[in-house]
Amino acid sequence: MKKAITQHIKETERHVKGLKACFESIDKKAQTQKCDAMGGLIEEGISIMEETQSGAVRNAGIIAAAQKVEHYEIATYGTLAAFAKVLEHEQTLKLLMQTLKEEKNATSY
Repeated sequence: MKKAITQHIKETERHVKGLKACFESIDKKAQTQKCDAMGGLIEEGISIMEETQSGAVRNAGIIAAAQKVEHYEIATYGTLAAFAKVLEHEQTLKLLMQTLKEEKNATSY
């Protein structure tokens, strides 16, 4: 599980670069914004780790929390890809679809 999380962090770093490239491809500046929903999912994962002892139950809880985060990311990238398609931003669509594919693969860990 630790290996999968470490690998996903590296993927996330690539995704950030990809998102910056998406903004550049439409001549916009990327800006960060806190997402309350994602923050809640992360807090839920932290609570699971704090409230359980090491072992199978904690591991299952961590996996459940991580899956919720991944599904939220999948929904977000899918929505952004739909916007890019409607707006005919082909380069952006290509980048978002690649990221979406990687996010879907992350749920198979």
